[in-house]
Amino acid sequence: MLQQYKQTIIRCICLLLAGAALQFLAGPADATLLAYPWGVIAAVNYLYLLIILSSNREKWQWVQSLYNRREYISSIAAMLLLTLLFGTIRQDGAPDGLFGLLGFTQMKTSWIFILFLFNLMTMLGLRAIEEVRLFRKSRLPITIVHLSFFLILVAAVFGSGDKMRVTVTAVQGEPTDRAVTKDGKVLHLPFTLRLKEFSMDEYPPHIYIYSGGTLTKDYVAIDAETRKGSIGAWQIECIEYIDSAGRMPGDSLYRPMKHVGATTAAYIKATDGTRAVEGWVSCGSHVFPASTIALPDSAMLVMPQREAKRYLSRVEIETDGEKSDYEISVNHPATVGSWKIYQSAYDRTRGKWSTITVLECVKDGWYPIVETAMWIAMAVGVVIFIFGSRLKRKEDEK
Repeated sequence: MLQQYKQTIIRCICLLLAGAALQFLAGPADATLLAYPWGVIAAVNYLYLLIILSSNREKWQWVQSLYNRREYISSIAAMLLLTLLFGTIRQDGAPDGLFGLLGFTQMKTSWIFILFLFNLMTMLGLRAIEEVRLFRKSRLPITIVHLSFFLILVAAVFGSGDKMRVTVTAVQGEPTDRAVTKDGKVLHLPFTLRLKEFSMDEYPPHIYIYSGGTLTKDYVAIDAETRKGSIGAWQIECIEYIDSAGRMPGDSLYRPMKHVGATTAAYIKATDGTRAVEGWVSCGSHVFPASTIALPDSAMLVMPQREAKRYLSRVEIETDGEKSDYEISVNHPATVGSWKIYQSAYDRTRGKWSTITVLECVKDGWYPIVETAMWIAMAVGVVIFIFGSRLKRKEDEK
């Protein structure tokens, strides 16, 4: 068995050693070297080289090995194992330790990962060219799948230098086209963005016992339906709950309030069988301070800041004199030309009353190629799944 995969093992060892040597000598790979137009030039020359290799496969034995089905499947398996290995290592770019020196802490710039990916891409490209050259109608779905995945890899590799990621901090009502890169440089965007409104949905407030500098693991969630629970020996009951509340200076009573800075407050009664305490507990806001209830043994009942369940920014984007409204939330970006705009952060000191939103703008000129090829591959995959047995039977008959 090992004898059959001897050539594959040797190739993987060579790729591993070559990648490690490049990582030591040249440092992490620099994707900016493939910035436009060099990425396009490199991609065109790479495709031309593949065509030359395909045309001369009978002359060069090492090229013929790239067509071997066992080699092809083994390269896919090696790539999957390498990806899983990278997935188990923290991707923080730290250069410390053996994994850091080999580039395993930063997959995108690791020469080992790049060489294995390039090897797989080359094998896939040669197979795709061969299937186009020897076109058979019965293998049309497989040919399309191979071409689609090949285009995805080409766009991902040669388009890596054209990816741009910047951050925009927008203040409500103030239009801006200024973005900041990772290294602090200011960039002017091809569109103007204005924050119209920021909104947030929050999870129900939680009541904890704070003692000895830490919060208890147990808590009681307070909402419209749940008003009772226990934390250790203490029985917690919510007598009154106000989702949006405030209190006047010098007053201990919370009242409903619909105003900027309003906070969440609950009137809590706590008993442990022999003792009972009650009072208002609030998480506070940038306007109102938090409120707690003192318990015996220097403990207290507290309500930490509520966690964000969902938050979004309603923005107006002007491009070439045309204005359009968008709602941007986590995992639901806006698309403006070749830009994707993602919700990134907000003013946490003001919480749901934030008038500042932080958006991440990502530009990838090669993404339409990736997206189109991916949808084509998925569509053909569905066709193969439904009609695969029929196509296989016809091919066997021929």
